[in-house]
Amino acid sequence: MKRKGIHIAGQAVVITAMVGATAAFVGFNKTVDLVVDGEHQQVRTFSDSVEEVLAGQNLDLAQDDRVQPGTDASVTRGMDIVVNTEKDVALTLDGVSYDETTHANTVDEALADLGVDPAGAEISVAGDAPLDSAGATELTVVTPKTVTVRADGETVPVEGTPATTGEALELAGVAVDETDVVSAPLTAPIASGQTVDVMRTETKTETVEETVKKKVTEKKTDKMVEGGKKVEQKGHNGKREVTYEVGLLDGEEVSRVEKDEKVLEKPKEEIVLVGTGDPTDPDSYEISPDGQEGGSMSTAAIKEMLGGPSSPWYKIAQCESEFNPKAVNRSNNRYFGLFQFGIPTWEGVGGSGNPADASPQEQFMRAKMLQERAGWSQWECAGMVGVG
Repeated sequence: MKRKGIHIAGQAVVITAMVGATAAFVGFNKTVDLVVDGEHQQVRTFSDSVEEVLAGQNLDLAQDDRVQPGTDASVTRGMDIVVNTEKDVALTLDGVSYDETTHANTVDEALADLGVDPAGAEISVAGDAPLDSAGATELTVVTPKTVTVRADGETVPVEGTPATTGEALELAGVAVDETDVVSAPLTAPIASGQTVDVMRTETKTETVEETVKKKVTEKKTDKMVEGGKKVEQKGHNGKREVTYEVGLLDGEEVSRVEKDEKVLEKPKEEIVLVGTGDPTDPDSYEISPDGQEGGSMSTAAIKEMLGGPSSPWYKIAQCESEFNPKAVNRSNNRYFGLFQFGIPTWEGVGGSGNPADASPQEQFMRAKMLQERAGWSQWECAGMVGVG
């Protein structure tokens, strides 16, 4: 009986131990919902923290991966542990490339996270498609736009999803040649509200007749009074036939390049004598300022020398002598020349001999000397013509 009792007691101890172990197993074993990048699974664990649960599932997390609740949170039965890893997205939005990162799991979630409105847009990947957690997900999005195309004198509105200037032109039905000029490169990204201008180029050949200007050469000579001019050799313009290549942009000429020339008539050089002779010495030159031989001066040349009708000298000479440098006062024969000098007055300003024998230039020079000394009152005609 004693041994039997011991045997029963031993069995009781074993049974008690097994019951305790079972109770401990049930008490420490927990079931949690683990969601990794949108994929759900139930996990039984004895772990005390979220970090231990993830380690037990062999999840190697990066620094920027997101875990809810945090990795140091205590594990409770039935809790949700959500893991969203950081993912790379190679986004091309309306022709412009961006390298982005997101914790989203699908294309739609990624677009929302990146602030891209998918309404009406063309998207290269379905919205519910999962993002690649191992590499970059390539994603192309073209948003709807309103673009204006101007070509061939017409304005065409375009509504659609063109990503580039070239696609906008295709939607507008506008063909472009290599020689045409477009306001933006065909491969350039295009934005809503943008205007694209297409300018047509054209090249044409044009043959015209042109004047070839004559060369004019001046030669100084002391045989003619200073300021005088005379044509020694009369020249003339020439003619040539020229062929041009003309560039047009939307019908407007933008370039003209000479391609060929044919001389129809050669120009002839004109030689003009320019006087340097002393105007106070009429015997020192042989040609007058207007080109007449012998030192004489035409009435037209005298009028020009005096400054024309608006000049006070012009008015006085007209009144005193009618522009005649040889004039003699008929009433007393005491006043001579353009400005009707008396001999004493003439000599008083440095003249010699009879004023009427001096050149018109000298008479004018000494008249100006007299006016500077004594004013306009020296001539009666000054008051009559309103001078002074």
